[in-house]
Amino acid sequence: MCAGKNLLAFVVCYIVLPLTLTAQADCSFKWLDEKTLCVTDGVSEQVYLWDKGMLRLLRARPLSRTASDLFPTASSDRSSDGDSPVATSWEIIRSEATERRSAYTRIDLHAAFKEYELTRSLCIYDDCPGIEWRLSMKGKNSLFPATCSTDSDPVEHSERLQGDRPHYFFMPFSVPHFGVRVVSFREATDHHTNIVRSSSELPYRKPQYYRGSILLANRNGQNNEVHLAVKMAPLQEAQSAYAGFDFSTDFTGFKVHSPGFDFSDGCDTCRQEAYPLFSVMYAGSEEEALDRYKKYELAVHKYLPHRDNTLTMNTWGDRNKDSRINESFILNELEAAAALGITHYQIDDGWQQGLSKNSAEKTNLLWDDWQASDWEVNSTRFPHGLKKVKEKADSLGISLGLWFNPSKNDRYAAWERDRNILLDLHRKHGISWIKIDGVEIGDRLSESRVYRMLREAQKESANRLQFNMDVTAGKRGGFFYFHRFGNIFLENRYTDWGNYYPHLTLRNIWSLAKYVPVQRIQVEWLNKWRNANRYPPDDPLRPMEVPFDYLFAVTMMGQPLAWMEATGLPAEAFEVSRLIRLWQSERGRMQKGVIRPIGEEPDGYSFPGFMSTSGHRIYVLLFREHTSLPEGKYDVSPADIGGKRFVKLAGEGEVAHVDNHTVKVNYPQPFGFVWGYFE
Repeated sequence: MCAGKNLLAFVVCYIVLPLTLTAQADCSFKWLDEKTLCVTDGVSEQVYLWDKGMLRLLRARPLSRTASDLFPTASSDRSSDGDSPVATSWEIIRSEATERRSAYTRIDLHAAFKEYELTRSLCIYDDCPGIEWRLSMKGKNSLFPATCSTDSDPVEHSERLQGDRPHYFFMPFSVPHFGVRVVSFREATDHHTNIVRSSSELPYRKPQYYRGSILLANRNGQNNEVHLAVKMAPLQEAQSAYAGFDFSTDFTGFKVHSPGFDFSDGCDTCRQEAYPLFSVMYAGSEEEALDRYKKYELAVHKYLPHRDNTLTMNTWGDRNKDSRINESFILNELEAAAALGITHYQIDDGWQQGLSKNSAEKTNLLWDDWQASDWEVNSTRFPHGLKKVKEKADSLGISLGLWFNPSKNDRYAAWERDRNILLDLHRKHGISWIKIDGVEIGDRLSESRVYRMLREAQKESANRLQFNMDVTAGKRGGFFYFHRFGNIFLENRYTDWGNYYPHLTLRNIWSLAKYVPVQRIQVEWLNKWRNANRYPPDDPLRPMEVPFDYLFAVTMMGQPLAWMEATGLPAEAFEVSRLIRLWQSERGRMQKGVIRPIGEEPDGYSFPGFMSTSGHRIYVLLFREHTSLPEGKYDVSPADIGGKRFVKLAGEGEVAHVDNHTVKVNYPQPFGFVWGYFE
């Protein structure tokens, strides 16, 4: 156990750290002797040997039991090329909470080798079980990068079947008999609608290789020994120096590969950061492990209602492109948007002087390379600049947003100029939200430049500038990288093309809610009265058959995106404003919680739903799709709602029965919902 094993470690810990530490911070990291480190993350105790600059897990246990699992033959990661370090050092750092980030304790383990240096950091956030792992390398060793051709099956290379491929994290199994589930994700949502995929596997003596962002390992025959690793990186080939796989397993445990180190630019003395990881050991279930990851995300980047709550309207969803974007049109739009309850109005592609390849016009079209002058306000469309538009938006309580496409030529060589353009839009025009489109990464230099462009613009704006990160095409940040700069612009769907179906949008957000905080994802709803002729007249799932308030309810656990022109809506559409105002009064509290999907997976004929555990309240948002069954049953485990009072906020559904972990709802007709909370 951590406490009382070594007086010297106890003294050193208190010399380095302030005396005002919480109990958790006091015991996060303890040296049992000069080589043995005990780590307590709030749910488990892990004891490591730090030797030759590497960490090797010796034993571990959940805090609920006294007996430890022993790992006498476990190896360390393979981020060193086998040399012994010439010097090592360590430091424990305590960082207090800020408005945006929870307090944390971190240990940095530094090893200097002859040709390179490694710094491994373990970070534990207060009241957030689990460990954030970071690794940085200065200089260059012989192991990285280890890339391969991505046009071949990464499993079928004979040299990989030999075993010890370079990796930067290893978690051993206590027995050979673990099942693993690997979860992969897709961006480029213009081309994909099945964006979450998982596969269940059993390890073998020979290594098995997988692509994905999340790995869950569950001891066979046990229900309370689940290990988790989340790789916070772009998705697959969008990573720098991608080896063709992210995880591997064998009987001994699982490994994480492809850290992103890339020395192709010849900078052998630069410091590079590996893609961070988050790990949990001994969770009681997959859901508990994933909830801990979501709690971690909400600790690293707190949900701040006054900054993060948006209800955005963007006109591009009516497919008029930029043909209507001008001062008079936007002024009229703002009036109608305010009547609907919109809080953020985003002028998409077309507000700027330089026109993009997506413009309704057909000359002088840009995409990959822009000049600074292209990002001046279009003087023909906005003869007064944005002055009148901004004044109108301010008078209606609406925040104005814009669209931006950074220049990707020469791997974002103009990133500093683009950072300054973003800052000028904020300082000159009061813009707080900017949609970032057109990003194409896949190498370390491009990735780091885009990251610095966004990070520095945000920092120099005192964190008032935030970004909608588009993942609809190209190699972008996905759901685990660039995801803390604001929110994620998830998808473009259009009634004009007949590819907008409410159940598909619900399915995507429901699928993501299991793994990531969906309060950071923009969820679209469209003008259902447009383009009825684009759908089969007997199609019961076509959008015009679905109530408009139901379409809005689909978005309520995320950041709603009104993908439409407000002035194109019929009068009856504005009746949804009553629901919107009610939702706005509750969302700040509801979206601070950990959100889970519950019920059945949406397919147009199911009973799906969400729950959010926020303080003493358990919010539920439950749906009946186009099924003939009038009663839906939803399991809210592990929440206990037995004896709690249900407060209905909106919807046609009526709660018919409640027991400890189940709620049953009667709906008068298909496409109904109910929203409320238990307390």
